[in-house]
Amino acid sequence: MRFAQLRLLLSRSGSRSYFPVIAVAAVISTSIVITLARLISKVVVSLVQHSGDVKKEIFCICLIWLFRAFFQAQYEYFTSVQALKIKAQIRSQVTSALPTFGATSPAALTNLLVKGFNSLDIYLGRFFPQIVSALITPLAVIAVIALFDPTSALIAIITLPLIPFFGALIGKYTSDSVAKKWATLGTLSKYFEDSLRGFVTLRIFGRHKSQAKRIREMGDQYTKETMQVLRISFLSAFALELCATLSVALIAVAIGLRLVNGDISFLSGLTVLLLAPEVYFPLRNAAALFHASADGKAALDEIGKLFDRASRQVMQEANDFSTFEEISWSEWTIDIPTVAKSILPAAKVKRGEVLFITGESGIGKSTFARNLLGLTEDQIVELDSQIRITPASAQAWRKVVGWIPQTPHLAPGSIADQFRNLIPQISDFEIAEKLRQVGLDLIELPLGLQTQVGGFGEKSAAISGGQLRKIAIARAIAVNPALIIADEPSADLDEASTRVIMKEFRRIVREGAALICITHETAMIHSDDRVISFSQESVNA
Repeated sequence: MRFAQLRLLLSRSGSRSYFPVIAVAAVISTSIVITLARLISKVVVSLVQHSGDVKKEIFCICLIWLFRAFFQAQYEYFTSVQALKIKAQIRSQVTSALPTFGATSPAALTNLLVKGFNSLDIYLGRFFPQIVSALITPLAVIAVIALFDPTSALIAIITLPLIPFFGALIGKYTSDSVAKKWATLGTLSKYFEDSLRGFVTLRIFGRHKSQAKRIREMGDQYTKETMQVLRISFLSAFALELCATLSVALIAVAIGLRLVNGDISFLSGLTVLLLAPEVYFPLRNAAALFHASADGKAALDEIGKLFDRASRQVMQEANDFSTFEEISWSEWTIDIPTVAKSILPAAKVKRGEVLFITGESGIGKSTFARNLLGLTEDQIVELDSQIRITPASAQAWRKVVGWIPQTPHLAPGSIADQFRNLIPQISDFEIAEKLRQVGLDLIELPLGLQTQVGGFGEKSAAISGGQLRKIAIARAIAVNPALIIADEPSADLDEASTRVIMKEFRRIVREGAALICITHETAMIHSDDRVISFSQESVNA
C-alpha cells in the first residue's frame, strides 16, 4: 500500500475505529487457531495412546469452534459495514470536490465513481484486513512453534519469505496489467464520449458506422486485457499454493524423521504440524486477494491523483495568462488500440494569426481541442515556449480562452443568463450587440434576451440549432478572449451565416487575438491562412 493511499484512508473518520478493531481481531483469531491446534493434538494423542478421557477437550473444541464461527461472522459483517462507510465518505469528498477536477474527462470521472468505487469493497473489506492478519498471525504462530520445536520454527522462518517474494513478482506483473486495463477503459470511455459529442457531424459525413466499428474493436481489446488479468490471478494462486504446500511438506518431513528417532514427542510434533499451514495461510490469502482488490487499489491511486491535482490547482489558479504572445505544442499522437494512430504535427500560433486544423471525422480533432484547454493529462501545450498548460492551471487558462465546442452546451435559463454566468456585469445592450455581431438579431428570438435555452420547454424548442450555435459563439467572444478555439464552428450554419461568423473571428484576430479553428469546411480558409492536418497510421504499419 502506498503512503498516499494510507493517508487517504486514515483521513476518513470511519477508519479511526476500523484499523484498531481489525488489529485486535487478528490477535484474537490467531489465539483461537493456536488454542484449537493444541486441543486437537491432545485429543488425537490421547485417542491413539489410549491415555485418558478427552470429553473435556472435545467439549472445549466445540465451544471454541462455535465462538470462532460467531466471531468470524461478526467480524466480516463489521469489516463490510466499515468498508461501506469509508467508501461513502471518500465518494462524498470526491463528488463535493468535482468543481476542482475540471481537467478530468467526464467519462473518466464516471468510471471512477461507478466501477472504481464498486471495486473498493473487496479492497477495504477483505484485502486490507487480511494484510493486517498477514503481519500478525505468522509471527505469533512461529513464536509458538519455536516453543515446541525450534527446528520447525527455523524452517518456517527460512521458507516464509518465499510467499511475499513470489507474490511481489507476480503482483508487479498484475499491477502493470491492471494499469493497462484501466488505461484502455479510460481511452474507450473518452473515445465513446467524443463520438457522442460529434455524432451529428459523423452522421452528416457518413462516418458513424466506421466509428461504431472502432468502438467495438476497442471494447474487444478491453475484454482481452481483463482476461489477461484473470489468467495472471490463476497463475499466481497456483504458484503460491505450490510454494506453501512445499514449505509445509518440509516441516512435516523434518518432524516425521525426528519423531521416528525419538527427538520430538508425538504431542509436540502434531501441534507443530497443525500450526504449520497457519504460518503461510495469511500471506497466501493476502496475495490471492491482491488480484481481486487490484481494481480497488487502482481506484485509490486515481482518487489520490485527483486530490493532488486539486491542491496544485488551488496554488496555480491565480495565474494570469492574458499576456501570452504565442501558443505552441509538440507533435501530438492519440492511439486507438488495435486500430490506428492519429498524428498532429507540432505548430506555433502567435496572437494576430489564424491556424486551421483539418482531418477526417473521428481522427482526434475534438480530443486535441481538449488538450488546448488543458483538459487532459498530456500537457503538450506551452505559452511563449516556457509556461506549460497543466490540468492544475487549466481553470485560470480558460478565463482568457473563447471556447466553442463542436456541440454547444448551454445551461437551462434565459439567453441573458448564458452571458451573465460568465460576465455578471454585462448589460442587455452589450449582449444584444454581441449577438448582432454573429448575425443573430433579437427580433428572431421569441422573447428576446428572455428566451429560454438549454431546457425542454416550448420556448427552448423554438430555438434552432444554428441560433444555439450563434449564442454559444457570441458568449465565447464576449469575454474578449486572447485565444479563440473553435471546433467545427460552421456546423448547423448556412453559408451566409458562416461568412458572418468568420468575418467576426478575423476582426477579433486583427485586434490581437489568436484563432485556432478545427473544421472540415475548406471554403472558409483564405489563401494566407496557415493549415495543418491530421494524419493516420495503421497499428500494423
